[in-house]
Amino acid sequence: MSDRHRVTIESVAFGGKGIARVDGKVLFVAGAVTGDELEVEITEAKPRYAEARIAQVITPSPIRRNSPCPVSDQCGGCDWQDIPYDIQLQWKQQFVTSALSRIGKMEGVNIDPIMGSIDESEYRNRIFVRGRVLESGRINLGYFARGTHDLVPTSRCAIAASPLNQVIQTLSQATLSGIPAQRFRLEMQEIAPHASGQKRVTLTVLPESPEHLASLAPLFAYLRKPQVFGPDLEVAWTDSIMEQPKAPFQLFERDLEIAFHTAPGLFQQVNVAMNHQLRRLVLQYVQLKNPRRLLDVFCGSGNLSLPAANAGVHYVEGIEDNGRAIDCARFNAETTGIKNAQFLAGDATAHLWKCAKKGERFDLVVTDPPRQGMYEGIIPLKKIGPPSMIYVSCDPTTLARDLGSLCKNEYKVVRVQPLDFFPHTYHVETVVFLERLPTTP
Repeated sequence: MSDRHRVTIESVAFGGKGIARVDGKVLFVAGAVTGDELEVEITEAKPRYAEARIAQVITPSPIRRNSPCPVSDQCGGCDWQDIPYDIQLQWKQQFVTSALSRIGKMEGVNIDPIMGSIDESEYRNRIFVRGRVLESGRINLGYFARGTHDLVPTSRCAIAASPLNQVIQTLSQATLSGIPAQRFRLEMQEIAPHASGQKRVTLTVLPESPEHLASLAPLFAYLRKPQVFGPDLEVAWTDSIMEQPKAPFQLFERDLEIAFHTAPGLFQQVNVAMNHQLRRLVLQYVQLKNPRRLLDVFCGSGNLSLPAANAGVHYVEGIEDNGRAIDCARFNAETTGIKNAQFLAGDATAHLWKCAKKGERFDLVVTDPPRQGMYEGIIPLKKIGPPSMIYVSCDPTTLARDLGSLCKNEYKVVRVQPLDFFPHTYHVETVVFLERLPTTP
C-alpha cells in the first residue's frame, strides 16, 4: 500500500478507532469517527489490515459538535467529547452486539438496550494525572497526548468529579519553592464526605523513581497543609505510593445498607451511580434464583458479593488475588455485621480447579474478571457446573470469547445488559446472565 490515502470513515470499532477501506483492506484510523473525510497516513501495515493516523481533515463528520473540553483534541484521555452522547451509546451497543456475533458466534441472543450513564460529565471518582514541576516551582497537571509522553496541561478534567478538579485547579495555581524540576504522577480518589457535607479525597504521589522522593518534600508539605484546597474539601490521606500498603481503610460509600470501604490504590468502580445500577441488576437475579451457596470470582473488596450475603444467601465465598482487596472485603463484612461471607486471597483459576477437584457445588457463580477475561478458568468453572452464572465484563471481545466457550452445549445466555460506565470513551460494561442447559439422559 502507498503511504497516504483519502478515505471516508464508515464506522467505529471497539477501541475507539474509525474504520475505512482502501482496495478492500481495512484501515483503523485513530481519532476518526463515522462520516469523517480524511487524508490518512499508514503507520503500520499488516496482511489483513493497516493502522493509520490522520494526516489532514478534509471534511469533519456532520455528527461532530463543539467539545465542552478545551483540550479534548490534544489529550489522550477521552475519545468522543465532541460526539453527541446518544450516538456514543449506539456505538457501544453495537460493540457488544458485534462481539457476541463475530467472536462468540452467538446468534439470536437477547441484548437489552444499553443503560446510559446517569452523569455524562464529572462522573469519575478516581483519576491518575501526570504532573510536571517547572523550574519556576509552578506545577502543570494533565494527561499525555495520545500515543506520546507529551504532557497536555489542564486546570479541569471534564470527566473527573468536582473535588478532584478542585485539587487540579489549586495545584495548577501553586508555586512551590525548593523543589527541583521533575515529573511525577498523582492518584486522586474521592471518598465518602463527612456528615457535615465536607468532601474528602485521598492523594497518592508517584515519583519518577524512589530516588526522587526526597526532592518532593515541598509538594507533600503543601498537600498536607490544612485547608489547602479550601474549607469544603479535606485531604483524608496523602503520601507516596511506597506508603500505600500502610494507609487505613476509608469509608467509600454506603449502599444497600452496606458500608463499603476502600484504601489508596485499591480498585473501585469509578462511576458510583452506574455501579449502583450494576449491583441492583446482579442482586435482582440473585434474589430470583435464591441460591444457597454463591461463589464470587474476582470479588475485589466485595462489590457484588456483599449485597448478596446481606440479602440472605446462606453462604457466600469470594476469591481475589489482591490480598489488600480481600482485607478490605473482610473489613466491609465486619463493619456491616455480615457473618455468612468468606473472602479468600489467591489465584482465581487455581481456586476454581480446587473447588472442581473437591466436588464443591455452588448454586450461582458471579464473575467480574479484569479486561483479559477468564479464559483459563472456563474449564474448571464448567466442571463445577453451577445452575446459574452472572458474568460482568469491561471488554466485549474477551467476554464474547469466554461466552462462546461456556455456551458450547453447557449454558445458554438468558439476558445481556450493556451499561455505560465511561461516557466519552469507547469502554463499555456488560452484565450477562446464564443458565445451565438441561442434561440429556
